[in-house]
Amino acid sequence: MGGDALTYSGRTPAKDLRFDEADRIIRAAVERGDIPGVALHVRAEGRVVHEQAFGRRRVDGDAALSTDDIFPVASLTKPVVAIGILRLCEAGALRLDDPIVRYLKEFAEPRVLVSYDIESGRMLARPARSVVTVRHLLTHTAGIHDGFPRADDVMGTLYERAGVVHGDGTPMAEKVKRLGSLPLVHDPGQAWTYGLSSDVTGRLIEVVSGQSLDHYLARHIFEPIGLASTYFFVPAEERARVVGRHVREGGQVVRAPWVQDRYLSGGGGLHTTVGNYGRFVQMLLDGGRPVLSSQSVALMTQNHIGHLTAFGFKYGLGAGLATHDAGVESQLPVGGFGWYGIYSTWFWTLPLRRAAVLFFGNVLVPGMNRLLFARVAAAVDAALG
Repeated sequence: MGGDALTYSGRTPAKDLRFDEADRIIRAAVERGDIPGVALHVRAEGRVVHEQAFGRRRVDGDAALSTDDIFPVASLTKPVVAIGILRLCEAGALRLDDPIVRYLKEFAEPRVLVSYDIESGRMLARPARSVVTVRHLLTHTAGIHDGFPRADDVMGTLYERAGVVHGDGTPMAEKVKRLGSLPLVHDPGQAWTYGLSSDVTGRLIEVVSGQSLDHYLARHIFEPIGLASTYFFVPAEERARVVGRHVREGGQVVRAPWVQDRYLSGGGGLHTTVGNYGRFVQMLLDGGRPVLSSQSVALMTQNHIGHLTAFGFKYGLGAGLATHDAGVESQLPVGGFGWYGIYSTWFWTLPLRRAAVLFFGNVLVPGMNRLLFARVAAAVDAALG
């Protein structure tokens, strides 16, 4: 086990009545059947001050959820991969404004889609007005799509026919090679498109470092900050701890199938515990120590997309930001940063309080339970005030 519930001093936090309101909000959501289970983790001043689990690991099982359970955190992989790239930048191995074609030759001739006829397969594309850079990847402004047909029939079909398919087990190097030949949705830097940019970033780390993504992240991030229960591929002896993935169908929450993927997805492949990821967030609150410089963390948590918006947030390098001009829509405390995964795994920082709140859920619903998490984050913020 990872020892996730321990503070840096090695002591388990005692019951803190300040967080009763946050607990009550979550417990009520579980009892209503809105979400099968939640692990809540609060850090302040460098230590765990509250940690609690609610509900069940799987909706069709009796096992109570534990704070030591392993969650598929999906897009919470993105901030981790962003840190990996920033480490390489600090080492002088690449720069944020380098064209990615310097390292990934498949992006040599970027084009922007003008039209695509699904029936005939006839496509019209024009040359992109600029190259794709490392910064474009980290800010999701490269114009790379996610390839989901339900969200976009045109781009989804185009990606599918090119063999860029989710969950098919294609090795990352091959998938990125296929992706590089596909047209962009828009010119780099001109819009915010949440897509496979972080998967490309993961491959970029492999090419520049000469190591597989899992080995690079383990050596340079997981091991230095003690993430003993964080994996791309969950070992067989640990799979009983994996939390079930759920979806809502016909008003009911049901189990979604889980298959151990063999694809190192920089955009969504990690599995971890709430406490392990809390240590990662603590590293950011500590200014990057011992993984990164404070200058790089400051750069990561600045707005890099200008007037654009990212699902109601501003966006830095692999993290969403709540600012005064985006804070109302984001509904999370202004001045903080964080992100989420598709199965309702969230983290948000409260930098002025040197604190963070992590909410690891286990169901895919519209909005990824943002409103529920926002209420919890507000309750935690008030408790620490």
